[in-house]
Amino acid sequence: MLRSNGRLTIVLLFVLLGALCSACNVVRITLNTPLTPDDVAFIVPGQTTLLEVVDRLGSPDSLNNSETGIVSVHRFLDMKYARVNFGWLARPWSPVDPDLIFSRTGFGTDAFQVFYDSNGIVVQHSFLRHVVDRPFHPYPF
Repeated sequence: MLRSNGRLTIVLLFVLLGALCSACNVVRITLNTPLTPDDVAFIVPGQTTLLEVVDRLGSPDSLNNSETGIVSVHRFLDMKYARVNFGWLARPWSPVDPDLIFSRTGFGTDAFQVFYDSNGIVVQHSFLRHVVDRPFHPYPF
């Protein structure tokens, strides 16, 4: 009799874990090609041209005029988040359906900005709103 109760408990535990896992989802969103400092290491101010940057990084999302020349902006996003709906099991009995969202990166696009002189030679470059890796890494990230 004790063995059948132990087996029933294990089966119910697996059913509960399966039901909880069906209430979560994992999403990864990538917009354009994410850029890293290694990807832009070839850029040397005073030597690299606009055509070389476009050849290696692709066409920029925007080209703007400035007082000293041209500014190109390459926008990108690499975001992962997990969404867990703990209220999924209580939905038949409760009007509340709470969500708990875990996110590794913030919303909004990162950008890489390059400044050129009037001849199309790189003057300087930098990342804008570049999110640094967080020390908190929830599963499955």
